[in-house]
Amino acid sequence: MHLLATAALYAILAWHGLKKKSLSRSGAIAAAAVCFPTFLHPSYSFMAGLLTFYLSASRLTKVGTETKEKLEEDFKTGGQRNATQVFSNGFTGTLIVCLHYLLVVRENNNSMDGLCFADGNGSHQAKLNTALMAAYIGHYACCNGDTWASELGVLSKSLPRLITTLKSVPKGTNGAISVIGTLASISGGAFVGLAFGICLSSCWSLQSLALLLFAGALFGFVGSMIDSLLGATLQRSTFNKRTSQITQDFRRVRQNEEKSDLVIISGWELLDNHQINFISSGLTAVIAGVVGYYFF
Repeated sequence: MHLLATAALYAILAWHGLKKKSLSRSGAIAAAAVCFPTFLHPSYSFMAGLLTFYLSASRLTKVGTETKEKLEEDFKTGGQRNATQVFSNGFTGTLIVCLHYLLVVRENNNSMDGLCFADGNGSHQAKLNTALMAAYIGHYACCNGDTWASELGVLSKSLPRLITTLKSVPKGTNGAISVIGTLASISGGAFVGLAFGICLSSCWSLQSLALLLFAGALFGFVGSMIDSLLGATLQRSTFNKRTSQITQDFRRVRQNEEKSDLVIISGWELLDNHQINFISSGLTAVIAGVVGYYFF
């Protein structure tokens, strides 16, 4: 995409995010570092993957607002992702975009011609192309799948279960899983794979589209499970008995509260939610890249 068109699209998205409260001011500024390298890539597939995550996640954040406000102590209307959240969900994907351009596109005369996903070509360059595409899909499938699972899972009528013990826990607990949440993670990942495949105009086919759809669904599920496992073990979940809400990360006793008001549900107090998202999406990208290189 041309630089001016990229700047215009970024400006529209930043304005939209600020207006709808999907982005804070710092988040809108940080989004430039994610959008520009992605939008300038010769293939629209990478832009499609990013936009699918951002737009669908922003929309689902607004679903069931009243319910989520009752469950989460640190709930923010519209999500209002700040710079830390933007980078925790976008840095790895942006890095993969840059690597794909430097290692694959430039070696192909700055063109996407002939660069297909899993085309059966056994050359290192073809396998590297597939691996980096798979890693990118894996990253955003994880981000989108986890977001869909979190935003829709809390709307389930039944209590979720902690992934490490399978015991019922309050809604909003880190590392909790449910049937609705799991199906949402698969759907969110599949949506990213579908968008990527539709826009892969260099060598579009129903076979590659089906494979990308499958890859997105697979890594949406895998990424969500990794995120849940990390959240249940390395991130502390605390329940406030007075408000019946899950507290924010690293919560401490406040004025007019008693220590007994805060009940630890699970996890060690090592990482916050942003760090969990960054690590889980990064691990999923690595796994997807390896699978893409050796098995697709």
